Amino acid sequence: MQENTTIGELGEQGFLDLFRDRFAEHTSGLVLGTGDDVAITPEPESGRRFVWTVDTMVENTHFRFWDDVSPRVIAAKLAASNLSDLASKGARPLYALLSLGVPSATRVSDLERFYDGLDEMLLRFGARLIGGDTVRADSWALTLTLVGDLNTDATVASRDRATPGQNIYVTGCPGESGAGFLVLESDQQGWRERFADLVGRHLSPTPRVGEGQALVAQFDDLAMLDVSDGIVTDSARIVRASGVRLALELERLPISAKLQEFATEAENDALGLFLHGGEDYELLFMTAADESSVRAACGGTPVHRIGRVEAGSGLILCDKNGREHPIEQRGFEHFA
Repeated sequence: MQENTTIGELGEQGFLDLFRDRFAEHTSGLVLGTGDDVAITPEPESGRRFVWTVDTMVENTHFRFWDDVSPRVIAAKLAASNLSDLASKGARPLYALLSLGVPSATRVSDLERFYDGLDEMLLRFGARLIGGDTVRADSWALTLTLVGDLNTDATVASRDRATPGQNIYVTGCPGESGAGFLVLESDQQGWRERFADLVGRHLSPTPRVGEGQALVAQFDDLAMLDVSDGIVTDSARIVRASGVRLALELERLPISAKLQEFATEAENDALGLFLHGGEDYELLFMTAADESSVRAACGGTPVHRIGRVEAGSGLILCDKNGREHPIEQRGFEHFA
C-alpha cells in the first residue's frame, strides 16, 4: 500500500479487504464476525447467542432535514436501519446504545422529537435504550448500537451459505426508497404529493424483524442479508462470500407500479432504480424452499422469487428468452 493512498481511492470494500486479516484476529473463534450484517458472540450459560450491530447516520451524507422532515423521522429511520440488520439474522432485539453528536445551537425541542421517534421504533420491536454518549458536532452525527439474541441451535443465515440450486427471494418492492430520495431532492412541483408513498418508503422503512425470525425458524439452509445499498451491491456480497453465481430473472423482478410511474415521469429507469437504489431495508435471501412455503413463513408481507443460485461466479440478469445480460456493478458505497 502506498503511503499516500486515501480511503477515497480504496473505497469502502477496498478498506474492508485491506484490514480483513486484522479484523479476523479479533473475531477468531466467533460464530460470525466481520464481513456480515452483524457479529455473533456466544453466551453459553443462557443457551443463547448475542447478535451485535452498529450503524451511523450523518447529516448531508445519509439525510438532510428536507421540508417537513423532523428529527423524529430521522431517529425512527436510524433505529429501523439497525433493526433491519438484526432481522437479517432472525435475531430478537434487546438493547440499544446511542452516540448523539449535534451542534450547540440545536433546539432542545428538536432533541425531544428525536428521542420520541427513537423510543417509538425501538419499543415497537422490543428493544430498550440503555445508555450512550452525547457530544458537540458541526452537524448531526448519529450512531446506534443494537444487541439482540438468537437461540444457540438456530440457523445462522450468513452471507456465505448460498449454494447452487437455491432460489433467490426478496421481500417488498426494492427501488422505491431510492425513488423516494430522488423525489425529496427534486424541486418538481407536486411530486411530494403525487409520490408520497415513495417518500414514505425512504423516510419510514419497516424493518422485517418478524419475517427474519420466521424464516430462520423454518428453513435451515438460509443465506440472508438486508438490502441497504441496493440489490446489485448486496447481491455481490453474497457472490463474494459464497463463491456462487446469482442469476436474476428479469420477468420476476417486483418493480412496483408506483416506481414505474415515477421513473416514466422523471425520465429515469425503473429497472436501474430497482437494481441500484438503496435503503430499502428489505430481506434478500436464498433457500431451496419453494415459493408457497416462503410466502407462508412471511405471513402477509409480500415476498417474491427473483432468481436462482448457480455454480460459478458473478451476477447476471436473464430475460424471458434465456439470454444473459451483465449487470453494471454500481450502487451506494462510502468513500467512492
